[in-house]
This record gives sequence, C-alpha cells and structure tokens, in this order.
Amino acid sequence: MAAVATYAARQELGWLARYPVASEATTFPTRSGSVQARLYRPEGLSDVPALVLVHGIHKDGMDEARLKAFAQALAATGLLVLTPHVPSLADYRIEKSAVELIGWSAEALHRQTHRRVGVMGLSFAGGLCLVTAADRRFAPSIGYVLAVGAHDDLERVANFLLTNEIPTPGGETLRLPADPYGVLLFAYEYAAALFAPAEVEPGRAALRYWLWGETDKAREQAERLSPEGKATLQALWGGNGTAVLPVLRRQLAQRRAALRSVSPHDVLARVRCPVFLVHGAHDAVVPCSETQWLARGLGGRCRVLISPAVGHVEVAATATPAEKLEVAQFLREFLALAHHLR
Repeated sequence: MAAVATYAARQELGWLARYPVASEATTFPTRSGSVQARLYRPEGLSDVPALVLVHGIHKDGMDEARLKAFAQALAATGLLVLTPHVPSLADYRIEKSAVELIGWSAEALHRQTHRRVGVMGLSFAGGLCLVTAADRRFAPSIGYVLAVGAHDDLERVANFLLTNEIPTPGGETLRLPADPYGVLLFAYEYAAALFAPAEVEPGRAALRYWLWGETDKAREQAERLSPEGKATLQALWGGNGTAVLPVLRRQLAQRRAALRSVSPHDVLARVRCPVFLVHGAHDAVVPCSETQWLARGLGGRCRVLISPAVGHVEVAATATPAEKLEVAQFLREFLALAHHLR
C-alpha cells in the first residue's frame, strides 16, 4: 500500500538518474518533539530542489522497502528527498497529527534549503499533503503537491470500502468491488465498538497482525477471545464483514468531524500552489472518482493523470508501453517543475 515505486516506475526514473545518492537517518525538532526521518542527498550538488515524500499506511513507515527505492530513484535525478516517519500512518490510522508532522517536515526542509519544497503523498497521505498545503502555517514552505491515489473526502471513501458504492462529481454512483483491506482497516480503528471491553486489546492485536500479513500471530491472539470475538475475526478475515458493517457505519457517522479534518474537500480553495494528481483508473481502495472530486475543487491549479497503468499507488505489471510512456511524461513534467522551483 505504501509505495508507488515498483520496478517499472524505478526503471522509468532510471533514464533521468544522473547522480549517486547518499542516504542517512536523521531527526529534526518540532513543537511536539523530534521526528524521525531519512534524508536522500544527490552527491556532488549544492542548492538542490527538495521534496518531502510521505509514506502511506504501512507498518514499516519510512523504512518500507519500495518507498526507500523510490526515494533513492528520485534523489538520483537531483532532488533532496526527506521521508519522515509518520507514526499514525505506520499504525494504520489517519489522523490530524499527520498533517502537523508533514507541515513541520516541509518547514524543516525549507529552512535547510532556503527554497520552497514539494510534498508528495502516497494513498491517504496524498490527501493529507493537500490538507497541509491548505494550512496557512505551512503553505509558505510548500511550492507544489504531488498526490498519488489520494482521497478528497475520507468519510465518502470509508463508506465505499464498506458498501462498494461511491458518488462521483457527475452525480452518478460508481459501483466497484472494494478491496477487503478497507473493512479490516476500519475494524482495526474502531475495534472498541466490535469487541467486549476485556477483548479490545487482543482483538486489535489480532487485526493488526492480520493487516501486517502475520496470520499465525493473528490467530494466536484470536485464541484469547470469546467465541463471539473469534467469530467476528473469522468473518472479517474471510472477507465477510456484513455483520459488522452497521457498527462501522455508525462509528463513521459519529466521527464525521474528525474525518472532515483530514479531508481536503473543504479546504481546496486555500491550496494556492500547483498540484499534480495521479490515480489508477481501477483503484479499488480509493476510487479514481476521488481525484475527479479533487480536480473539480482545485480548478485550473492542477494537472491530472487517471490511468489504467496505475494500480492503487503502483505501476501495474500489465501496463502497456504506451500507458507507461504516459506515466513517464507526467513524471517528467513534475520533475521539471521541481527543479525550477525557488
């Protein structure tokens, strides 16, 4: 879920790679303490453009292997790339604290380079980057946004993941089988509403291990639960979340304000910098209609690519040469802006 850097994307950037890259773990101070990050620096260059690359929902955060490869490939084109570790996203939560951390990362890189920086977010981090760019505290540090597979309205996407239906800007309803991952994601977030009080901790742990792909550990945690708790987990793991859907939908409705606070929809008018939007035409996690909503809200301030060559946030293995070329051209336009931004 967390990286756009499949082999095909790295190969395309390879044509633009000109510099060896040095990477190092680093920290920088914020008003809420130190932030862990990794810095990728093209060697032999000074006064280089800079980019904050934000991982999606993945337990490894900034250390996710594909993210590291993509950051390395971007840096080889002559960009200084900072990948902050966002604890909430690494714990499969989409929270306002991530917006603050992205903003502080942009500020820190802006101070270091004395030039406006880009922010690039993958999956739900793409929407969070747009919320950050709309924040007047952080906007002066941000020169552009690149959002890949981003959401416009998190509540709308969450309901899609539970119902397989989502409204489009044209007034139609898009019906698409949602990735079962979505139900697991929100079951993990709202575990307190699904399990008895004494079983919330092992229930969440079981869901966490399942999301991580560590199914044996997930089943070990499940053994600590009552028959009712085990049945809930087995249904979720089997792709049958019907019994928990009413509970999850009530939780979403009760948390509408929190979901809006991490959605770009209401604040897009305050995003004044150029925006690049990339989305997979058949994305089953965040449907491409979300990028259509974003484009409508941004008007002429964005460039959009919706392509069958893109999955959720990765170049599809089945992409044709023409489709890959279209993605490559979009990347070149983004890199051209990055290198000329002051």
